[in-house]
Amino acid sequence: MKTFQNRFKSFIQKVVEIPNHFLFSPKTKKPLLILDRFYFNTNNVCGHHLFLLDIKTKHLKELHIPRVTNSDMGYKIIASCNGLLCIAHYSLDQYSTLFLWNPTTKQTKRIIEQQTQPLLLPPNCLIGFYESDGFYIVRFHSFENTKTSYAIRGEKYSLSKGVWREIKGCDQNLILKGDLFWTENTVTVKETLFWVAMEVNEKVSHEMIIAFNSFNNVVSNLEMPCNSRKDCVEVYKKLAVYSYKGSSSVALMTCSESKNMEQWLDLWVLCDEYEDIECWIKVQTIGMFSRLERPVGVWKNQVLMATNSLIHSVGGVVAFLPEDDIGAEFSYISLNYEERFYPLNDVVEILDTNEIS
Repeated sequence: MKTFQNRFKSFIQKVVEIPNHFLFSPKTKKPLLILDRFYFNTNNVCGHHLFLLDIKTKHLKELHIPRVTNSDMGYKIIASCNGLLCIAHYSLDQYSTLFLWNPTTKQTKRIIEQQTQPLLLPPNCLIGFYESDGFYIVRFHSFENTKTSYAIRGEKYSLSKGVWREIKGCDQNLILKGDLFWTENTVTVKETLFWVAMEVNEKVSHEMIIAFNSFNNVVSNLEMPCNSRKDCVEVYKKLAVYSYKGSSSVALMTCSESKNMEQWLDLWVLCDEYEDIECWIKVQTIGMFSRLERPVGVWKNQVLMATNSLIHSVGGVVAFLPEDDIGAEFSYISLNYEERFYPLNDVVEILDTNEIS
């Protein structure tokens, strides 16, 4: 019976060309988040904990990323898109790699690099992952064009074709004065990808937001919102997606600290309601916090914050976190996730005994 069903699905897919992720999606979608918790302490102990959080049941399940090289240097999750995660796996040798992982099927697929180009991974480049009539990975890195200016080289990988292609003329609207380094997370709003990046040269360093419009293949930059308070320092920031006046917009969470060690969080949203001119609008301020809290992300327009023991929003506790026994500090990246049985073709499944903890 199962064999007949599998043949029928294969036949339907070939005839009407329905994408795999629609044929093999669960009947009901659970509200899920991937939580990437980076920990570190004064003894130079650091690493990642990865969790799958069911928002409805508050159930927290630890995940283990498959090892695709022999290196123990760690990884960086680039993005989550329709059931697949794009991940950079670091190594001291030539075996550093990008790969895709489906946590539902436990399948992985390494991304083949061009032999003529040196391998570039964050923070020395910007990498994004999105879907638009297929899955794509984009990568941008800066290089010195003249003695006073820099340019960007962009390339795009198609999962269906299995090749990289240069994105020519992508930086026509961008003026750089230094090398770009990726400093925070990335988000995708509609057809545009956003990164927080640092522009660095011998004299200055300047933080900005880099945007890539995947429809017209153009890269541009956005200035950060201006903090009017001079009696504080910015501790950290994080990109998010926020629904503003019925439309999804890129948002920026900034956490500041006063001289009295009190912290608060400002949520800024980029909008174009003033004669089609884009500007930042502050929509929320949360705090003051007397104890250390970390921004996690935005879920249904509620800011998620984390202490050492729990994740919460203004609506209450979202999840309880495992206890820490190493005296560590934490930072979080959250990614929306949907369980989908999208097959990664021509891939050998990695066994659990060969995973990165």
